[in-house]
Amino acid sequence: MTDLDKFYSDADRIVARAGAPGATSSARLAGELSRHFLIWARDYGDIAADLAAYWTERHGANLATEAERKAAVEWFASLLSLLSGSFTSSMDFPDEDWEEIRGVISAEAESLDIDLLTTIMTVIVERGKA
Repeated sequence: MTDLDKFYSDADRIVARAGAPGATSSARLAGELSRHFLIWARDYGDIAADLAAYWTERHGANLATEAERKAAVEWFASLLSLLSGSFTSSMDFPDEDWEEIRGVISAEAESLDIDLLTTIMTVIVERGKA
């Protein structure tokens, strides 16, 4: 099992608990998913925290349906893949999210590992999001 598979597995358990009768609110689920992502992305510091906060503010209230919950897990898994250098051609973000990602990366560029910066910026340029 890869790290990403484990991330998915744990996130799916969080979502399954949220779908149970009497489960948590969308806001609480958003917080739990964000915390779960931050545990996995702890090596990426402010970038991970800034992007998790962005997602929570922008998308966190939209977790009422199973499809929205699945999309949330996919978003965080894609972001984790982007940060870890394993972003695939099947992964993507809405244009507004790409703008935020690009902005956060640009703001933190001076403090980033050059390999990480290069990897992320290569994806952004290849996707035409620069």
